[in-house]
Amino acid sequence: MKISDLFIQAVKKSGIDMCFGVVGGEAEAIHFSDKTDYPRFILTRHEFTASVAADVWGRLTGRPAMCWTTFAPGLTNAATGMCSAILDHSPVFFASVQIPRDQIKFNLTHQCIDNLAFANSLTKGMAEITTPLLLQTEIKRLVELCQEGLPGPVYVSLPLDVLKLDVPDETADTILRNIDISYPQQRLLPKPATIQEIASAISASHYPMVVVGNQVIRDNKIEEVMMLIEHLQVPAICSLAAKGIIPDKHTLFLGAVNKYLDGVYNETIIEPMFDETDLLILIGYDYGEDLKPSLWGRNKHTVLINSVDVPMGTVFEPDLACIGDFGVITDYLLHATPSWKGLSPKHVALKTIIDRRRINNLPEGTTDVSLVLESLSHTLGEDGFLCSDVGLHKQYAGLLARTCKPNHFLCSNVCGTFGFGLPAAMAAQLKFPDSRVALICGDGGFHSGSQDLETIVRYNLPVVIVVLNDSSFGLIHYYETLSERGHCANMTEFGSVDFALLAKANGMESECLKNENNLSLVLERAFEARKPFLIEIPTIYSYEMRRHMA
Repeated sequence: MKISDLFIQAVKKSGIDMCFGVVGGEAEAIHFSDKTDYPRFILTRHEFTASVAADVWGRLTGRPAMCWTTFAPGLTNAATGMCSAILDHSPVFFASVQIPRDQIKFNLTHQCIDNLAFANSLTKGMAEITTPLLLQTEIKRLVELCQEGLPGPVYVSLPLDVLKLDVPDETADTILRNIDISYPQQRLLPKPATIQEIASAISASHYPMVVVGNQVIRDNKIEEVMMLIEHLQVPAICSLAAKGIIPDKHTLFLGAVNKYLDGVYNETIIEPMFDETDLLILIGYDYGEDLKPSLWGRNKHTVLINSVDVPMGTVFEPDLACIGDFGVITDYLLHATPSWKGLSPKHVALKTIIDRRRINNLPEGTTDVSLVLESLSHTLGEDGFLCSDVGLHKQYAGLLARTCKPNHFLCSNVCGTFGFGLPAAMAAQLKFPDSRVALICGDGGFHSGSQDLETIVRYNLPVVIVVLNDSSFGLIHYYETLSERGHCANMTEFGSVDFALLAKANGMESECLKNENNLSLVLERAFEARKPFLIEIPTIYSYEMRRHMA
């Protein structure tokens, strides 16, 4: 058996059953066939697409997919997916080929870079496979590592000459038998004295608020956290990545929150939201998810409850921190803390505004993006998945879209990966083939990876894509409005692209809507067809939100 075949079978034996990638000159040595002992191989048109799809697959399943790339430019093209996986904490197994060992001279020979050095800052661990035995030890180590603690990517480099080596069948069988993956152990038990301190701090507060982060989803402790929220009877908010943990219609839920909240609603919400609160209970909180202390004010007391210790130094220091199993901590707090009386009159008024999910006082002539999100939320229902690319539309989507289940709103929250939406939707539809999956994106992010429209068509993935086309980098245009220099067209504006026609050129059905009021009917027709479908909406954004951000 060739090491190349042994490598692929070892990956499958480790529990990785999906591979996204692009194969290069190493095709002479390695073949990703449809054998049952091989991972399923999804061929994309760009390594970026493969890397982000693998990131989202890991996020949805809790288990790594593999992303395969060719020599140096293949690996560097996948680097953004590595960055996305390390910042948004997704388990991914990256692998690429290296040139033959006798030709390696970093940065001087054809397609030769120092793979390990390149991947070092973007992964939790890495290895170069030079002997068959390393397949046994390193694949096991790295697959386990990418799922321990905070999940993240790992990387393997395979020199081309090594891939071609023969391994005796008996040796190969022994290696495969010895690959026995141990999945992450139970979370550590929290210190009883620390839980008591947290309980005392909560009990002494006059009006606490719960802030929920994405680690609750990764640990699958939604039910336990909801029991605590309902016991405390206090307001709760979440980050964009944690949407769906608390049902949108819950009486205590004020919504997803970030710094764009006031601007999106065209209403002052953030200051009164935190005004009465004297304690923030941060559960599964991740500072990188962009729900920062600057929103609630640094004079507020904070207690952190998390299953993973992530010291932030002076960047963020809670007053108290309790690290350990969410279930153990919440069970103790259920019996050691009082209940409050639900939302205050001020929070009831804010919830009324937020629950409408509509932009207030929309300037005439601008596109009602909230109506677009309302149509998408309604048509997707409680079980559908909404994927968002990065851009101005993401802030509307994250704050206005209704999300009923965890991981059913997918965005690049910590990394902010431009072009994230299309590969995210691909991964969601591949994992949940019978579910409705929609993508909302701007023309900038979408066209940065639109070559993989053909991939969606080739695999007949019935993703429905909504492109809000303003022929510019809308979010950058918005930030320009905060500057004294104002808008500079040559920094943000593009020529016109007919995205409906582009979709048809790739074999996809499409329609261009001049009026967002007609979106619901077209969406329902698109989903019922169970085929890839693109809807383009010419868009004019309101930049009135800048009044709340200046």
